Amino acid sequence: MFSSRTDWNTTPNRLSSLASEKHLRGESITDLTESNPTRCEFFYPTEEILSAFTEPSILLYQPETRGLLSTRKAIAEYYAVHGIDITPEQIMLASSTSEAYSYLFKLLCNVGDEVIVPQPSYPLFEYLCQLNDITLRSYRLAYDGEWHTDFPSLQAQFSDRTKAILLVHPNNPTGSYLKQNEFDQICSLASKHHSSLIADEVFGSYNISPDIDCATILTSQSFVPLFSLNGISKLLGLPQLKLSWIVVDGNLQQRNEALNRLDIIADTFLSVNTPIQVALPKLLRCSSDIRNQICLRIQTNYRLLQKVFTDSSTSLLRVEGGWNAILQLPQKYSDDTWAEEILTHQNILVQPGHFFDMVQKSCIVISLLPISGLFDDAILRLHQFIKEK
Repeated sequence: MFSSRTDWNTTPNRLSSLASEKHLRGESITDLTESNPTRCEFFYPTEEILSAFTEPSILLYQPETRGLLSTRKAIAEYYAVHGIDITPEQIMLASSTSEAYSYLFKLLCNVGDEVIVPQPSYPLFEYLCQLNDITLRSYRLAYDGEWHTDFPSLQAQFSDRTKAILLVHPNNPTGSYLKQNEFDQICSLASKHHSSLIADEVFGSYNISPDIDCATILTSQSFVPLFSLNGISKLLGLPQLKLSWIVVDGNLQQRNEALNRLDIIADTFLSVNTPIQVALPKLLRCSSDIRNQICLRIQTNYRLLQKVFTDSSTSLLRVEGGWNAILQLPQKYSDDTWAEEILTHQNILVQPGHFFDMVQKSCIVISLLPISGLFDDAILRLHQFIKEK
């Protein structure tokens, strides 16, 4: 009756089942997997945000395939403030980054074609590839005190069906930025194999300890088709206001061809609602305050991890940006067992590394978003529990 592309295993894993049982018993759980900033007690300028939705033009429907010109101009101006020169014509709006990926997979891939994604990375990619009838192949991010692209692993994934390489900058969950020399090498490989680049930069505003050689993707001279993704879910910490965008770059002929085809794809759905498009210019004006709060929180929480986990039995892996951190615990237990033991005995919820396809053993992934007092208490209890195990 149903398509094979949705034939997923929907049985809850042991960790989520254990968390559900504790919730049913009324136990209080400290959630160190929290990725929703609206639940983390940041101050949002309510009046400014709500006033952005009082414009009379919200009531006028203007179905523009790339999005309202005024909205795209505001996005281009945001980039200009950060030293990136793009035009409104290069911008295509979407209702979410997931939808933007789907647009690009439809643009670039036939059924059975392949895209190459980093490993570790967010599990969303597997589902998006399945839903678009394309094959996912993975290249490795290696860790030797910092994360870097394993180029032999990347080169081994290319085939005559490879259509795109995905770059997550910074990566989720590793928090690693691409270095400029890595990006240049990847561009060369993409050109050699007639592939495009898709750069997910949604966490790009959240620096923790970036390398000075961090790649600046949209200011680099890309000679292959390049699609950079961003949106207000992370940029403004407002995931409920659904708006993302694709910046299309590369040589002029390829760029125009891509945009013309994307026009038709977007026109088929016209999913981006008018109120958020009209509101965006005002929302962007208050974005720096929200970002500064989030940056301060994640940097403060990361410094605590650096201070607490100084013993040799547990390693804090280097984080350069984003909202997550990775701890590698003693390898006498698997990551699943560690996560279940921590939840069972400490009522602290963390994510096992294999949720993100990590090959490093006994790693757990924790969010840096929770309020600092709650985070401090949980981390100190977690450290003591690991020592005693």
